[in-house]
Amino acid sequence: MKEELKAQDLATIEFSIDKVCTLYFYGDQVLRGIHSEYVAQVTEMFDSGMIQELVDKQLFVKTWISETKIEGYELVIEHERIEYWNYPYEWSFTMLHRAANLVLDTNEVANSYGYELFDVHAFNVVYDMGRPKYVDFGSLFKRDPKNGKSWSGYLNFYNSFYMPLYLYNKGFSDLSNSIFLYNGFFSDQDLFQLRHKYASFFGRKLSNLLFKVHNNTRRLSVARHSRVIDKYGGHKHIEKLLRFKKLYQNNFTTNKARKLINRVNKSRIDSYWKDYHNDKNPSSDARFLRITEVIKTELKDASSLIELASNQGKFANFVLESTQINKIIATDYDKNALDRIFLNNENRDDVLPLVYDFVRPNNRSNTLKIDQRINGDIVMALAVTHHLILTQDVSLDHIFNVLASLTKKYIIVEFMPLGLYFGDMDNIPAFPEYYTLEWFREAFSKRFSHILDEEVAINRHLFVGKLKE
Repeated sequence: MKEELKAQDLATIEFSIDKVCTLYFYGDQVLRGIHSEYVAQVTEMFDSGMIQELVDKQLFVKTWISETKIEGYELVIEHERIEYWNYPYEWSFTMLHRAANLVLDTNEVANSYGYELFDVHAFNVVYDMGRPKYVDFGSLFKRDPKNGKSWSGYLNFYNSFYMPLYLYNKGFSDLSNSIFLYNGFFSDQDLFQLRHKYASFFGRKLSNLLFKVHNNTRRLSVARHSRVIDKYGGHKHIEKLLRFKKLYQNNFTTNKARKLINRVNKSRIDSYWKDYHNDKNPSSDARFLRITEVIKTELKDASSLIELASNQGKFANFVLESTQINKIIATDYDKNALDRIFLNNENRDDVLPLVYDFVRPNNRSNTLKIDQRINGDIVMALAVTHHLILTQDVSLDHIFNVLASLTKKYIIVEFMPLGLYFGDMDNIPAFPEYYTLEWFREAFSKRFSHILDEEVAINRHLFVGKLKE
């Protein structure tokens, strides 16, 4: 019999409002201690086949009743660990749209067993490489039969999925991600006024009133019948309130949410680098072939790779096909280019696309930085350092510090000795006097042990190294 673990010795999250269970981490295990008042419900969720159906349909992270015991808990469940944890502000438009449909599909399966998703926000979905999965077990609650077809998670879904997708659809490229980076950055009222421009036609006072009526109607309609009774049961108008709720509650359903999502199925944002790799073919490019050969011969013990500035991910896919690398995290800060990576690799188990500006990374104060979640045996940055140094004034030390934080072993990076050269040898743009091959090599040597450096094309000098211990 396994020894019982003590809860106080286990890592957990800093803040949680989960009524059903407490999340714990023990080594590579992801565990949930089920609170005593929910043991019967959770047992039913497994016995009914609901959890198994969600897992079989790849809607929910693989979950089972654990043999591991935690002191103070009659029941402990366990989740499969997702290796490369990611957040909604690192997803492209299509990734967010797919995650929204995953939530709706999950809720429909839960409904068929008498349950529903309650705490519906995008941070409860994680991409397991090319496929999204719902991960918050504590979001599953029994449906209130007096709520009709209404979905208690509707407003959370509206704010966390429909709102940013609507903004993408209207061309607001930064606001959509800002919702996830700064919770509440774009309010319900702002979205109401954007969607219903007539509301402000007669002035702010009427606009505020219309929003208040609209918002309170939604909130009452989706509220659980039992919660309304608990909060307003003693009020003299409780019966009128419940009749009003019943009149409108079937307007806010899973089907209504799906119709909203289907109306915003296209992003209308534009971006500078989206077409950069349109004409690239790594299999016929001597430079890409040489880098592939280096990965196979010089970095034989590497199995995972992070590519920075991956654009459409064409070389990332070629590396997977041609080398021993079996996992690639392909990143780019151009949301449209990243969307192409996702569409080309959707549902694959060996490519994870992430929106990521590696010199100016974004994260929330309560989320882990990317280098605390995601590392690869190799980090690769091709044809990008000259743009950062010469047009954005990013220091080489900063670039190498970021690359070193992401790699477990190796680095592949290119230096462009002709700077912003664009193919015309008679018109090479000027670059600073310090910007030389020797300068780059010296900075590289401070952080990495040299494996090789060589010219692989005009204005492409390849450096390969190993992280110094």
